[in-house]
Amino acid sequence: MSDWVTLTARAIDGPLVLRDIDPAKVAGLSEHEIAALPVSAGSRRGALGDFFSVQGERSSRVRVVGTTRDIEGVGTGMTGGELEIEGDAGSLIGAGMRGGTLRVRGNVGDDAGAAMSGGVIRIDGDAGARLGGNTPGASRGMSGGEILVLGSAGPEAGTRIRRGLIVVAGDTGRDAGRAMIAGSLVVLGSCGEGAGRGGKRGSVVACGAISVPATYRYACTYQPPHVRLTLLYLARRHGLSIDGPVIDSLFRRYCGDAGDPGKGEILERVASV
Repeated sequence: MSDWVTLTARAIDGPLVLRDIDPAKVAGLSEHEIAALPVSAGSRRGALGDFFSVQGERSSRVRVVGTTRDIEGVGTGMTGGELEIEGDAGSLIGAGMRGGTLRVRGNVGDDAGAAMSGGVIRIDGDAGARLGGNTPGASRGMSGGEILVLGSAGPEAGTRIRRGLIVVAGDTGRDAGRAMIAGSLVVLGSCGEGAGRGGKRGSVVACGAISVPATYRYACTYQPPHVRLTLLYLARRHGLSIDGPVIDSLFRRYCGDAGDPGKGEILERVASV
C-alpha cells in the first residue's frame, strides 16, 4: 500500500480522455491493474500504462503529474478519495463527480464540475465556460457538492445549477448563474453582464461589481446571515483570504427573475456594518 498513486504523463499527441480514474476504486488495485485501466485518445483506445508511468498501488490518493493540459475528463464520476492534478487540465474535469476531493493546481478548460452531485473541486487557477453547469441536452447542472475557483471563471458559470455551492474568488464572464434552479453562486470579484438572468430560485452573491438585470426588483438592504456564515466557512475551511469588512457587509437584495417569474435572489454588497 502506498501513500499516493502517482501517474506521470508521457508525451501526449492531442487530447487524452481520462475518465476511469476514481481514487475510491484505485484503492483496491495493484500497480499492474492500475496501468491496465482503459483510456482513449481521439479514436485510439488503450491502457493507462500506454500514456502514463504508474508508481504506487492500493491508495485512495492519486496524483497526476507531467504535461496535463491536454488531459480531459479527469475525475469524471469520481466517488471518493483524493485526486490532484499538478498543473493545467482540459475540459470536463470532475464532470458527474459524486464524492471525494479533486484539486487542480492550475487552470482548467470548459465544463468543469458539469452535472456533479457531490464532493469538492478546488481549482487554483482559472476555469473555462459553464463551470458547474449542465451537460448538453440536460435540464440542470450540478445538484450538490462544492466548486472553489481561486482565479476567474468564463461565461455561464453555474448555469442551471440545482443545488450546491460555487465560489469564484476572481471575476465571472457573462450570464453567471443563468437559469439557476437553486443553490448558491458566490463571486468575490466582478460579475459579467446578465448575472442571474432567468433564475428560478437560488442565490447569486456579488461581493464585487454587478449589473443587476432590470427584471429583478429591489427588496431590502440587510446583512444576510447565510452569506456571513458562508464567507466565514470559506475563510476557515478553504483558507480564502476574505477581509473582515467583506464578511460583515450589508447587501442589497433583489428578487427575480420577474421575467420567468422566479423566486431567486441577487445579493449585491454595498458596505460593512
